[in-house]
Amino acid sequence: MASVIGALGATLISVVFIASFIGALHAPGPRSLPVGVVGSQAQASAVNAALGRERPGGYTVTSYPTVAAARSAILDRTIDAALTPAPTGALLQVASASGAAATNATVLDIGAVTHAGGLPLAVQNIRPLPSNDPQGISQVFFVIALTAPSLIYANLLINKFGRTLNPIRQTIAIVAYALVVSALAVTLADPIIGAFTGSPWGLFGIGALLAFAVTAAASAAARWTGGLGYLVLFLLFIPVGIASSGTTLGPNMITPWYADLGRALPVGAALPAVQNTVYFNATAITAPLLILSAWALAGAIALALVAVFHPPFPGQKKSGAGQQHVATLGEPGARG
Repeated sequence: MASVIGALGATLISVVFIASFIGALHAPGPRSLPVGVVGSQAQASAVNAALGRERPGGYTVTSYPTVAAARSAILDRTIDAALTPAPTGALLQVASASGAAATNATVLDIGAVTHAGGLPLAVQNIRPLPSNDPQGISQVFFVIALTAPSLIYANLLINKFGRTLNPIRQTIAIVAYALVVSALAVTLADPIIGAFTGSPWGLFGIGALLAFAVTAAASAAARWTGGLGYLVLFLLFIPVGIASSGTTLGPNMITPWYADLGRALPVGAALPAVQNTVYFNATAITAPLLILSAWALAGAIALALVAVFHPPFPGQKKSGAGQQHVATLGEPGARG
């Protein structure tokens, strides 16, 4: 019977992985992707209507008075691309560092619209991805490489070597772990491998906050609810969190409600923070950092409350006198 239950549990986890990754990523395409048009509101409305016919629901269009204003909006992460119509041709400013897949789709769709109007399209990439990472995959694996081990450490802390520590010392251990693992990750990714350059301290801060948030939240879940709570958070952070972030596609290339969920999870918050720190001079990172901070604070508070309410460790039961004991198979008094 135990083997059947285990097989059903493993199958359920597999279903979550399949539904999350394949369901979210199997048919990527622009969804409300923000673009700008240099010109009047009427010109922006005309482009919006044309794009709506080409890709229904794919884009939201905003007008900008000058090419410089549109360029600034791209670099500030307000929009992903900007079209400047002209009688002899059109200029499309893009930034592939915001997402290669979204950029390619935008070029194709806007190119189809301008060509239908008889205008040639010139493309200017004002913030490209580096040649050694043309798809922007390094940032995804940087975040995953901090998230997955943090979940493992949380489980070990609560169920193995951290059981004798009080909640304050457990929190201190999590802080030390987060600082060390982030420092190592940045050292490998920046000076040694060279995947990221120029923002080591920003990456270190984001990595440490991510590692602390994931570990603290998972440790609190394991401490308060045991294996079931930990499993729920694991599935929420890994298959759901990674897939709903859009990975290398970006959130505007997957189902909008799923992307909104991803933005509220640690992976979906950490990815734009890393991306914007490395490629866009740390613009538009306040909201992602606030989300990571909220997870970190919630986990720390939940761990601190252990000292007040003294929930039993996983596998322990409270006696009537309020004391804890462990019934271990093979010990006197243990029942099979």
